[in-house]
Amino acid sequence: MDKIIIALLLVVIGLLLGVFMANYMYRKRKGESITSSLISERLSDCSDLTTCNLVYVDLVKYEQGTIPLVTKKAFSMIYSANIRAGIDLNEAEVKVNPTTVTVTLPETVIQSIEVDTSSLRFYDEKLALFNWQNKEDIAAAIAAARKDAENNVNIEKLKIQARKQAETVVYKLIEPAIDGSKKLVVK
Repeated sequence: MDKIIIALLLVVIGLLLGVFMANYMYRKRKGESITSSLISERLSDCSDLTTCNLVYVDLVKYEQGTIPLVTKKAFSMIYSANIRAGIDLNEAEVKVNPTTVTVTLPETVIQSIEVDTSSLRFYDEKLALFNWQNKEDIAAAIAAARKDAENNVNIEKLKIQARKQAETVVYKLIEPAIDGSKKLVVK
């Protein structure tokens, strides 16, 4: 439930930022005529737009080696990962005709999956006599946590939510610029 609240809060903040940016840009260029290059320029000013941010917390178990107490070591780890999804507005296509402005957005992508190393908590550690490299263990634990997050988060659902938010931001960003003189279509 906390993950959903955090994600929704970040989305609302992003939307508000988009509205304020759109208003500022509208006032700045109020006298300009509407062209595809003008709208493309406004979109590229935003560039890499993160529209959905998910904080994922889970437990992962790590095990290496085969002989207990000699080479086999294991631990359980709780971690937190930050997963960002969004679009690159530089890749948006804009078409302007006498009645409509059509903005075709690129595919929504997962921009990053970052494991918060300060959130790592280790439990049930089983050490091995001949297998004890701590630096390698931490790197392997972070890689295991990242892979666990990739496998267990509903990436498609996150992308769908990010897409909806991106469309809303683009509407809020461009609609004030066209000032009702044309219909805005975001695909």
